[in-house]
Amino acid sequence: MKKVAIFILVAAFSLGLFVLPAFAGDDMEKADYRATGKGDAMLFDLIVLRPLGIASIGLGFAATVVALPFSIIANNTREVGDAMLTETTNYTFVRPLGEVFPSQSMLDR
Repeated sequence: MKKVAIFILVAAFSLGLFVLPAFAGDDMEKADYRATGKGDAMLFDLIVLRPLGIASIGLGFAATVVALPFSIIANNTREVGDAMLTETTNYTFVRPLGEVFPSQSMLDR
């Protein structure tokens, strides 16, 4: 049993040497953010939008709890949760720093 385990480990490490690195080519040039306003957008996002997003998550949670009896009666609890919790959580934590208006596909993750 020990010989089989050693053989499998040696084979796995040996085959790992033949795998090409995924980012071997440097096709993309380094991004230059000078004079683009990207730093200003990142700073605004970090100082203003992220704290407001965290506050909106708390407000959305409170609104979801208040709306829960009505959404259970109407049988749309998933839509209420998605609208009040998932969207605000994705906007606050999933969105890249500095992208104030992210694409819809990025927020659907």
